[in-house]
Amino acid sequence: MIKNLSQLKKRLVEGTQFSIAEHRRADVVGERRVVNYADTTGIYTLKLNESGIPIQQPNSGRGSFLSWGKAASWDFKEDGVCAHYSNSSNKTTETLTIAIRVFD
Repeated sequence: MIKNLSQLKKRLVEGTQFSIAEHRRADVVGERRVVNYADTTGIYTLKLNESGIPIQQPNSGRGSFLSWGKAASWDFKEDGVCAHYSNSSNKTTETLTIAIRVFD
């Protein structure tokens, strides 16, 4: 189980898959994604089709970008969901950016 941002960064390396558990946009909830590129600023991810094959994405093919942000803006739940909020002092549904579940 991931307990902090440092552990999450170590897990989300190129090739790691995860699903979107919660998001501001309801149409992406349940979407499977794969990390295409990771660095100290964040990750680029590609959407997977139903066969598990990456679909071409924006940013010159690198995919959608998710910034790590500050550790205080993350919440790590016992059910394995890692949630990022736009407001670290007010972690509510309204400030939720994305919540993910990393596959083992």
